[in-house]
Amino acid sequence: MKASEIASKNFLIHSGKTQLSELLGCNQLEGKDFILIIDEVEIKKVLSINTILRELLLGHENISLSEISGEAFVCINSGKFALDILNLDANLVVVIEDNKQPVGIINNLKTIKRFQAVSSTYIKDICHKLYIYDKIHECFEEEIFLSDDNGNIVKINPEAERVMGIRASDVVGKHVSELVNNKILSSSTTVEVLKQKKKVNMLQTVRDGSIRLSTGVPIYGEDNKIHYVLCTSKDVTELVELRKNVEANEITLEQINKKLDLLQEEVFAQINFISKSKEMDYIKQTIRKVVNMDLTVLILGETGVGKEVVAKTIHYLSDRKNSNFVKINCGLIPRNLLDSELFGYESGAFTGANKGGKIGKIEIAHNGTLFLDEIGEMPYDLQIKLLDVLQDNHIVRVGGIERIKVDARIIAATNRDLQQMVKEGTFRKDLYYRLNIIPINVPPLRERLEDLPLLVEYFLKKINTRYHMNKKLNPLVLNEFIKYDWPGNVRELEHLLERMVIMSDSDNVCPKHFEDIININAPMSGKVICTDIIPYKLAKRELEKQLVIKAYEMYKSTYKAAKALEIDQSTVVKILQKHK
Repeated sequence: MKASEIASKNFLIHSGKTQLSELLGCNQLEGKDFILIIDEVEIKKVLSINTILRELLLGHENISLSEISGEAFVCINSGKFALDILNLDANLVVVIEDNKQPVGIINNLKTIKRFQAVSSTYIKDICHKLYIYDKIHECFEEEIFLSDDNGNIVKINPEAERVMGIRASDVVGKHVSELVNNKILSSSTTVEVLKQKKKVNMLQTVRDGSIRLSTGVPIYGEDNKIHYVLCTSKDVTELVELRKNVEANEITLEQINKKLDLLQEEVFAQINFISKSKEMDYIKQTIRKVVNMDLTVLILGETGVGKEVVAKTIHYLSDRKNSNFVKINCGLIPRNLLDSELFGYESGAFTGANKGGKIGKIEIAHNGTLFLDEIGEMPYDLQIKLLDVLQDNHIVRVGGIERIKVDARIIAATNRDLQQMVKEGTFRKDLYYRLNIIPINVPPLRERLEDLPLLVEYFLKKINTRYHMNKKLNPLVLNEFIKYDWPGNVRELEHLLERMVIMSDSDNVCPKHFEDIININAPMSGKVICTDIIPYKLAKRELEKQLVIKAYEMYKSTYKAAKALEIDQSTVVKILQKHK
């Protein structure tokens, strides 16, 4: 690199006779660093612009350039390399052509260059940051006030000007209290921050009546003293409106929930979920919580408490209500048939199997609900197959190999103590825990006598409709009902009422009919005693139903009930299915 390539061209050429006053016009000095004094072709002096300005400031406009002391300099040919300058013992170098005509000046080149590069980058960075800060300050949607440690306003943004109806030029330098005194603001957050020396949130009212939420933050210096206070404020009208909307939505949601509750109560009524007791209200609440959660539900309770009603309620309140509700009583179906009833079978799976096979209850319940009543009666070997269904939602039909995907919600019910059965090894522990995710314990009727009047009213209306009667219940009968223990629970109540209505000769069913049927104080003699005349076929059907139901409730097994009654198991199953 040649010396001429790095030399500055910012110089003027004058003769020594030139007066200083002649340099004042036409901006001759602008952008120049030096003046070269040349007489004929020889460079006599080099004057720095700073020297010229100093002389002008001293009032020496009328002196000539030759009278001013110049800078020490050396000349170097423009053909020399820039590196040659390093060997020169001079701070100022004039680069000249062969004809001694100056083409440039070099003054402390390396130092100046390095400083200029660093300082230029630094200044650009600062300017860029200041530009960004100003833009943020201008574009910020909240009002910004910056005050010093005395509370004097240093800066406000355009949004603050617009909202407060003031100009920055009118308030910068003034104390924030003047805004309060002039009714521009109702109070000053800055004053509170300086007083409390911590972040402050407060509401302010602007003179236009709007309410602002103002936040003031102290800015500490390295001396741990407050140097500035930054306050931002925002119109909370939107928040107030939002709060009103939320409250309105809450009211709407409450109305929707009330309407939903009414619709659900209608479903409860349609499924004969008749109750008013706290115990049953708790069960209703549990049902509402779990209806649309595809979790298994285990319904516990004595025989006749209404476990199937609870299961149906869960189904018909859920999103599965438009699909099948499939019930299978694990205690009614012989063990050798329960497998094929549940899982279905392929053609030729066993002797007597239908051609083409048959789908099982689980497949029928696809997208719906499968209600496994008397789950405690399920054979141990089938329990593991049921567990597989619960875990991976697939079945394999009896005699088949194809895995069939099913999506059925499982609800199980039992009147037995499954925990005790687990201890005894007659019920699988893993299946018990899989079923017992949501347990619902339905209390016996004797523990919720509040429900008795409603149930009596419901069943009486149902029985009258069935037999085309219009019989009424003497109020004293209800007193007798309340005293009774109801070992058969709601089912016993329905059957007992039915017998009372049928046996009553008058339209008014009185306590005597109840006493005749129950015969509380007389032990069973083993003989059937007729207390009234009813149609033979009706009596035979009623006796058959009572005997089989009582035997099944006592032995919890169709096989044992059949043995006690000395009839075939299939007959027991048939009668139970007929009267279920």
